[in-house]
Amino acid sequence: MVSIGGSDQIRLTGQVHPGDYFRFVERDELDWRAWTDVLRGKVAGAVFRGVLPPDVCARIRRNFWSSPMRRSREHGVRDVDAWCGNHLFNASSLDWYLDEADRARPALEALCAGPGPTPRSLLAEYGDHLADQGVRLRLAEHRGRRAAPFRLRSRADGDALVLAPHDDAEAIRHARHIDGCEVQRVSRLCNALMCVENGSGGELLYWNISPDRESRHALGMSTDSYGYPIESLSGIEQLTVPVHTGDVYIFDTANVHAVAPCSSDGVFRTTVNLLMGELDAETILYWS
Repeated sequence: MVSIGGSDQIRLTGQVHPGDYFRFVERDELDWRAWTDVLRGKVAGAVFRGVLPPDVCARIRRNFWSSPMRRSREHGVRDVDAWCGNHLFNASSLDWYLDEADRARPALEALCAGPGPTPRSLLAEYGDHLADQGVRLRLAEHRGRRAAPFRLRSRADGDALVLAPHDDAEAIRHARHIDGCEVQRVSRLCNALMCVENGSGGELLYWNISPDRESRHALGMSTDSYGYPIESLSGIEQLTVPVHTGDVYIFDTANVHAVAPCSSDGVFRTTVNLLMGELDAETILYWS
């Protein structure tokens, strides 16, 4: 354990990755081989610029903001959180999540439907790419019931981090309310996002640390705690990845990551997001 700036400021410790892994591959078009490299732990992340055309992004935005299933929460004048669909980790129970997934799945897919590259068509394209290699891409399941394919989320906060520094893999693997669900067995848990709205801010901040339990406990964090103090990341190597409307990206969630403030009032960062992981050599799962 390393203390910085006094005994009450504890720096996170854990796995630090070599330079050939701790980087983001960047492409001007989708490269499914690079995408799979992230899932298989060869590189921390990959970003594909301008994959979703402006008209597709505008259509998804309109559908999202006019959807009767959209929910929202305000934390202050400039901090707004809105979403369509549910996240398995935040669900009250596995059964509740699966009930909601059955109810919401058609509406979620309709929000993102239409001509051009869409979340659904991109997943189908990736499925075809994997099938040529003898690998199946499918929705995660539990006792024959399917997960939701993705969710849409929009955040705005011009004063502070839109999302605080956190990691997801440890929390999901040890979440008691999803014990027995196959998503806990994936070898590497990755976030996949498709940005349909953003200003000049909202960058992805990504640190070269997969926290260990010892430093988590020293900070008073349990498996379902959220948000590391920014001071605990002092001195740890960090990448800043700009995110623009139309970009698609994927990264390993075991490393600490956050989202930088939006650039100004009234600017929202809206994404289609899902989780993805390799269950075995022949199966890749995705879910929200």
